[in-house]
Amino acid sequence: MKILGILGSASKESSTRLGLEALAQRVRGAGAEFQTVDLAVEFREPHDIGDYSEPDPLRQTAAVRQLVAQADGIILATPVYHGSYSGLLKNFLDHLKGDAFAGKAVGILANGGGPRSAVAACDQLRAVIRAISGWAVPGQVATTGADFTDGEPNDAITGRMDALVNDVLMFTEALRAHTGTGRGEG
Repeated sequence: MKILGILGSASKESSTRLGLEALAQRVRGAGAEFQTVDLAVEFREPHDIGDYSEPDPLRQTAAVRQLVAQADGIILATPVYHGSYSGLLKNFLDHLKGDAFAGKAVGILANGGGPRSAVAACDQLRAVIRAISGWAVPGQVATTGADFTDGEPNDAITGRMDALVNDVLMFTEALRAHTGTGRGEG
């Protein structure tokens, strides 16, 4: 099983990055493969609507779509900027077609200045996930910088991280069994 983590933070020192790294460790500890896509490094090219319908196979849109199609499940990780998810993540999602997340369970991690701002970004991402045919798992992780000590998640959020990974893996397996495929149909 392959889980794709999409990091929507441009900061090398972000709590969003720390959170996604902690989730990756849990996914790998459960025996699944985890691949991180760092949007600050990869796939920074702005979405070109002219490339949407028939993307050039050598351009970013085709690469983004292929990467998502090869994943069984997804975890979206974003900082909260002005009450919403990051532009890096929005740009990545704009490259995808309306069925990109079909047959895929999607987990959400958001890091904000306060817990309520992070929850708002999670709610917004749930709507986007539905729009591209994905299934947002019931749990989510909303964090602040105070939830990490020396780069590690503290006890207040480790249980939520464990639950999110469990949801992503369990629902990914269930969706794979339902569709009868080794990979999602996205």
